[in-house]
Amino acid sequence: MTFKPYPLLTLFAAISVVILVMFGNWQWAKYEARLAAAGEEPAWTTVSGTRVPGTVRQVYTLTGADAAWRDAVLVDLGETAVFVPQTIHYSMDAPPPSALEAPQAFTARGIWHEASHRNAFSTPDDPAAGKFSAFDPAELAKTLPRDLAAKTDPRVFEPETLVRTDGASPEPVNNPFVQPELESRLTPERHFGYALTWWGLAIGLIGVYLALHHQRGRLRFRGTQNP
Repeated sequence: MTFKPYPLLTLFAAISVVILVMFGNWQWAKYEARLAAAGEEPAWTTVSGTRVPGTVRQVYTLTGADAAWRDAVLVDLGETAVFVPQTIHYSMDAPPPSALEAPQAFTARGIWHEASHRNAFSTPDDPAAGKFSAFDPAELAKTLPRDLAAKTDPRVFEPETLVRTDGASPEPVNNPFVQPELESRLTPERHFGYALTWWGLAIGLIGVYLALHHQRGRLRFRGTQNP
């Protein structure tokens, strides 16, 4: 076999293959991390406080590929306060917000999450209507009285269960955001598919590179003739 590679083409092809393989390895690492997280027990904690009337805010969210709205209410814990989701309603359109006319005691087991934030593709918030496109307590707190806003925790507390309200009657359901593998919009299978895609592109690029050199007579195998 004889091989006379094009120097500049070889350099660019080698760099591209390395980058594609790195992207594939990155997605594979995410796939393994998601699988490992699926088997982990959440870091449970219990909070107790009082639901504050007039603080129900509606937050748009995605659980996998499903759009949903959640009612979140401010729970006063004493020195701090935290927005806690109470309901989930699978729909593109927001349902009527849940009513809270008097303070109510609240105790729940759940986990703490960092806040999410709007991105360039998010629908604009509507603070006047109490509707938000991301569960960001800092943004929700801007609609509160100054004393409550000042003590609002920047994190989110996700309770173990929510009340699903889009069925024939409200019913308690497991909160999908408590499951570590669903904290991301991408499932483990999606990361697996992305890894195969990046690696497939690297293999395809190598194939095109070799085919081009063979066509130009720069790659010859034993027994082949020059074109």
